[in-house]
Amino acid sequence: MKVNIKIIDKLREESCTFYIHKVTSFVADIISTLENNPDSYLIAQSTQKNEQEKISYAIIFYLEYLERKVFIYTKKNIFETKRPLYRLEQELPNYFIRISKAVIINIHFLKKFSVKPNGNLEALLSNEEKVVVSRKYVPSLKKALSDYSNPPLM
Repeated sequence: MKVNIKIIDKLREESCTFYIHKVTSFVADIISTLENNPDSYLIAQSTQKNEQEKISYAIIFYLEYLERKVFIYTKKNIFETKRPLYRLEQELPNYFIRISKAVIINIHFLKKFSVKPNGNLEALLSNEEKVVVSRKYVPSLKKALSDYSNPPLM
């Protein structure tokens, strides 16, 4: 089997495409390994059910620290964890950017942002949630968006 590898920018989501004649047990094992990679999800408590769930990084819109808990927002659900936001920030992929002391967003879901009279930015996410970008974090957000929109050639 021929294998092609292309190194991409860290801000882009990794993906894998197979061009195969049929799904063998070997290929199924590889797919399972890729999909269940512990580096691609986190485990948190659902706020609706009393259950722990695996949450893929790809579906997380943003994380918010509130009342000594971190809430994780996806399109359909809200989860919570007692793990500190700074620790989660270290573990999350590079396309998660801190925008305030209490919020980290997934820039894949950033729709647009506007300047507020106090100098802060207000970011609109694709789920129509609005989150405030503190002035302190504006430069790092702009840099991340610039890096994301102009990936280096490899």
